[in-house]
Amino acid sequence: MLYKFARFLFTIYCYVFNRIRIYGRENEPEEGSVILFCNHQSAFDILPLNIAIKRQINFMGKASLFKIPLIGYIVKKYGAFPVDREHVDISAIKNSLKTLKSEKILGIFPEGTRVKNGLTKEGIPPEIKPGFVMIAMKSKATMLPVRIEYKRQFFIFNSIKVFIGKPFKIEEKFQNSLKSEELSLVGKKLMDDLYMLNSDNI
Repeated sequence: MLYKFARFLFTIYCYVFNRIRIYGRENEPEEGSVILFCNHQSAFDILPLNIAIKRQINFMGKASLFKIPLIGYIVKKYGAFPVDREHVDISAIKNSLKTLKSEKILGIFPEGTRVKNGLTKEGIPPEIKPGFVMIAMKSKATMLPVRIEYKRQFFIFNSIKVFIGKPFKIEEKFQNSLKSEELSLVGKKLMDDLYMLNSDNI
């Protein structure tokens, strides 16, 4: 109920107070387990994602959000669960696999922090978190790349574009069993490919 109500509000916000265009909606799998992975440019990224994707997205969010009394309650009700970005979080991995086993959509931002023009707020390239590749291997879930592009990042009057890429299976894309030391390289390759998404190649 909360998710549908929030999606309604997000739709009003994005279409009335901003300009949003969505490309590749036909690429969203209608059923089954899906790992949606996306670039992370703004704190408001979940808004256009919720509008672009018809099914509910269960986001993996930074643990600190869940410690804020009211916000923590809301994000839990919204279907999100915490992840410790600084360490290997076994609980987050279990929650991810449980979500996918229930044939839901898991939403992940592999960059782990907000990135603009290829750099974090500290001015360095992001370190891609390879956990989403490992989860994809274990769950055999379909992977769905999504790129968000903004122009003018104010609270209103943004130009927002969402590019939904073609779904794929990790084992089919790489055609072999990946070793643990290869996960980071694969994660970086997937994010590099994601940044190439545009209206001409989806």
